[in-house]
Amino acid sequence: MEENRKLSFCLAAWLFGVLLTLLKGIWSDPWGVSIFDLDLLTILTAYLFLSFGRIQAGAFALGQGLLIDIFSSGLHGLFAFLYLSVFWGIYLGSLFFNLRTAKGQIMIVSLVISFKDIVFLTVLSLFYDSIVFSKSFLSASAISIIGAGLITPILFIFFNWLRGIRVREAGTPGSEERIKSRC
Repeated sequence: MEENRKLSFCLAAWLFGVLLTLLKGIWSDPWGVSIFDLDLLTILTAYLFLSFGRIQAGAFALGQGLLIDIFSSGLHGLFAFLYLSVFWGIYLGSLFFNLRTAKGQIMIVSLVISFKDIVFLTVLSLFYDSIVFSKSFLSASAISIIGAGLITPILFIFFNWLRGIRVREAGTPGSEERIKSRC
């Protein structure tokens, strides 16, 4: 039963990632900032890393990056590289911050999105001579860094709820620990 829930959640995460990628590609916001500026794929990668491990999170990051590359007309392999960088950033960040706490989630996701934006600009500046830092890119990056960092703990709780994992009660072991102790 537990394996079916894990498999169902992983499949739903992949489908949600595909939906986000497709919607971000066709959505145009006249105000310049939209919900799609929040890097939900990075949050989902971090959640998969925490809940399912490195292999699932790495495969998800690579798959989503390749999907974005397929639908973009830019440099081939750029987004696969970016989202693999996101995965490695989450891995390295989890060595220094606790991804199980809200503060750790905020720190890791915010730092990884900052790192991703820096890598993006660096790679583009290596391959294109006329890269200009625009205010719109910087404002979208700032919104993504701050907004995604702040909503990460809320989304982690929501994802746990979808998986049927209750929030820890004070002084009692977490439900994942209870499930493991029953087996």
